[in-house]
Amino acid sequence: MPFILMTWNLYNSIILGIGTPLAMLSAYRMLLGWKRPLHRYLFAFILLSLVVILQVILIDIGLTKAYPLLLLFYMPFQFLCPALFTAFAYTYTDQLHLFKKYKWYFFAPFIIFFGLYSFLKVNVINGYAWISAQTAAHIGAEWDENSALTLSLLAALWNYRLLKNYERGMGNLPHQVVLRKTKWLKTMYLVMVVLSLLWLGVIIGIKLIDSWSGHGPYYPLWGLFIVFYYLLFFMGNRHLRMVHKEKESQRKTLESFQHNFQVTALQKVFNETEMLSIQESQSDVNEILSYFATSLFDKKNEDEVVWDITKNCISKLGLEDCVLYIWNDAKGILQQKAAHGEKEFANRKILSPIEIPLGKGIVGSVAQNQKWELVNNLDDDVRYIEDDKKRSSELAVPLVYENRLLGVLDSENSEKNFFNERHLLLFQLIAKLTSTKLGQLVNQNTFELTDDNTHYQALLHWFAEDKPYLNPYLSLTTVSQHLNISGGYLSQIVNKLEETNFSEFLNKHRVEEAKQILVNPNYSCYTIVSIGLESGFNSKSAFYTAFKKHTGQTPSGFRQRHLILS
Repeated sequence: MPFILMTWNLYNSIILGIGTPLAMLSAYRMLLGWKRPLHRYLFAFILLSLVVILQVILIDIGLTKAYPLLLLFYMPFQFLCPALFTAFAYTYTDQLHLFKKYKWYFFAPFIIFFGLYSFLKVNVINGYAWISAQTAAHIGAEWDENSALTLSLLAALWNYRLLKNYERGMGNLPHQVVLRKTKWLKTMYLVMVVLSLLWLGVIIGIKLIDSWSGHGPYYPLWGLFIVFYYLLFFMGNRHLRMVHKEKESQRKTLESFQHNFQVTALQKVFNETEMLSIQESQSDVNEILSYFATSLFDKKNEDEVVWDITKNCISKLGLEDCVLYIWNDAKGILQQKAAHGEKEFANRKILSPIEIPLGKGIVGSVAQNQKWELVNNLDDDVRYIEDDKKRSSELAVPLVYENRLLGVLDSENSEKNFFNERHLLLFQLIAKLTSTKLGQLVNQNTFELTDDNTHYQALLHWFAEDKPYLNPYLSLTTVSQHLNISGGYLSQIVNKLEETNFSEFLNKHRVEEAKQILVNPNYSCYTIVSIGLESGFNSKSAFYTAFKKHTGQTPSGFRQRHLILS
């Protein structure tokens, strides 16, 4: 009887008994959530990891000796598991597009060993026609396991790099939100690394300790792995439900946020994840960014852009200095192009501008690695290059457009530990705004103004509801401050969408107000001049001139004509 050939013991029975139900649950959850990549990759990883252990357990209890045909169904899933976990990590950090770019690096070992497994099976069926049973057993015992462990450790290094790049990256801000998001994933990752190192210890122990043989030393390791998979299954299931609810909440938040009058220009630069991060951060962040974006709108060349950015960084962020370096590809150096603070000389000139080679100093390192750096104490950093005077802390963020280095935005301060999360968040976002604008200038690509522009709609809504034009001292600056956009951008909006200048735009609304008052019986005792003043004009001559220009009649003529018609 085949059953008599089996070698049951307490350990393999426990592992088979607790591993099989979890494998079935994982298969069910994987199929149930197949359309959601996060569910698909996580539960496929758990399922196939368990199948790897269960395949060996079936060998251990002797089932494959009783039924050798079962070996035909054995697959090298141990080479697929690191790829699935990496796919899950990329998906969880909203970078699935990058996994698709590198996926063949991870799937290649599985494909290679699948071919090797197939060859060995055919070799057995043909009575070991090509290689001996001893060689085949050595390949199965040595090559398979050692290669799988090596792949797992290499994948661990890859995933560590993935997480660090994600935490330091531009795309998912603010930084504290990113750290909170990756905490769960890093915990799972670290446990898997520890288990892989224990696996390595078992392999070394079998080779060095004579009393270790067979599958016995693996039982505790398999038990730990299965306990981990149970925790990952239930914690992961709960966590993914929470993530799904958060995404739904974020989607609704983003929809309402997109109706905010201050975010039009930002939507054209930042992706959905970045917009959510802006919305989740301090209340003034989107206001500051909106100002930066609108201020850059009418800039026509690189010089105007870089000087506008450095000036606004000082005024809006309360910094001591701000310097913008532009990358000179021909010379292979970073050149100071704009500054505000003590480095500014006069008439858009820099006092003693310096050049920094790639990789030199903090600015050069940021440019080379294309990763931001925040140094709290420059005394402890040997890379620091003193410029106009020695300072104590520094924040530098690269300017990158379509994977191409454009420059570095840099600020130093006399105080140690001056720069905080808010500075970092704003610098990263301002750097992307700047990079996008500079890239557009190179590509001769600019955004067109249309009448669905929300700043324009906000302006019309404000004028209709509150009638601020009744104030004779209302100015372009006052209106732009109310809308939290630059005066230049507001002027562009009015010029393009109203086909007139701002002064005429105000007068048009004041004339419309005067027309309503002139025909209103409640104001029949008002003089023409007083009606002009009520409408926001500051003098009789200004009122008469504007009214005649917009209506072709004098105010008194307009009133008299209406009385005759009525």
